[in-house]
Amino acid sequence: MSLFVGLEAEIVGKFANDLSLSWVLPGQTVVEQGEKTDDVHFVLSGRLLGLLMSDQGREVTYTEIKAGHYFGELSALDGRPRSITVSAANKTQLGSMSATKFREWMAGQSEIAHNLTIDLAERNRRLTERVFELVVHDVDTRVRVMLSRLAQDHEQLKTGGVLEPSPTHDAIATYIGATREAVSRVMARLSAEGAIKTERRRITFLDLDLLLGKL
Repeated sequence: MSLFVGLEAEIVGKFANDLSLSWVLPGQTVVEQGEKTDDVHFVLSGRLLGLLMSDQGREVTYTEIKAGHYFGELSALDGRPRSITVSAANKTQLGSMSATKFREWMAGQSEIAHNLTIDLAERNRRLTERVFELVVHDVDTRVRVMLSRLAQDHEQLKTGGVLEPSPTHDAIATYIGATREAVSRVMARLSAEGAIKTERRRITFLDLDLLLGKL
């Protein structure tokens, strides 16, 4: 994990011994937006989704949390309620640590505090980029950006590249802040133009110039 860069294996092992291990089943909530808990959670295996709930009750996907990442550090640092709801996308193993113990580790190991600062800065950069996209770009561009980034993440941004399983139109819509109907129209247009080929939970990239040309 990025939090442990520069630490000796012995120190990381001692840190691990202070974790409480648990399994989370698909759909199960780990932390809920607004609740007053402050444990820090480390994802040892599996995948979770962080969700923001608007005042109108609409869920908007905020982030994906994969194995090797951690979450909950903000409440551990400032004592404020949880800012997002985090639930398991598939069976996930977590290692959890109390806020008090986590702060003790930060005080005793300057590398942990330093690495946490770097991680928070990187997350802030990503959030700034995403807010910019939501404000500046229309739905068509946001869909194209998301598809291209997913393809890059899976090393499939190439002619003949495949995303499988691909996100549903609902998942894309909640992530980019649009309606499912608007996303479906964009996907249909990209297919008609010959930029992509869509099948059930599968997207094939046919022409990158057509996909990226309007970005």
